[in-house]
Amino acid sequence: NEEDNDEDNDDEDEDEESDEDEDLAEEDNEEDNDEDNDDEDEDLAEEDNEEKDNDEDNDDEDEDEESLAEEDNEEDNDEDNDDEDEDLAEEDNEEDNDEEDNDEDNDDEDEDE
Repeated sequence: NEEDNDEDNDDEDEDEESDEDEDLAEEDNEEDNDEDNDDEDEDLAEEDNEEKDNDEDNDDEDEDEESLAEEDNEEDNDEDNDDEDEDLAEEDNEEDNDEEDNDEDNDDEDEDE
């Protein structure tokens, strides 16, 4: 009978140890999961930062492109204005020449008379 009791006690001790081992294994598993989740959160935060940096870079690039386009447009406008000024100067010159020719013709006519 004492032997049975000893065996029962040994079985109970083994069951308790087994339960403790299971609890410890469960805790370890939970800690591992927490670490995995932390790593995942860090990775996601890093991705977010990279996306923000890329977005900022793209915005800067867009601004640069807009600025360059504006400069090009201004240069084109300046060139157009220069061409227009040249055309007007040329017209004025032609008008002046025509007036001079008319004056000379009139002078010649006056001399002939």
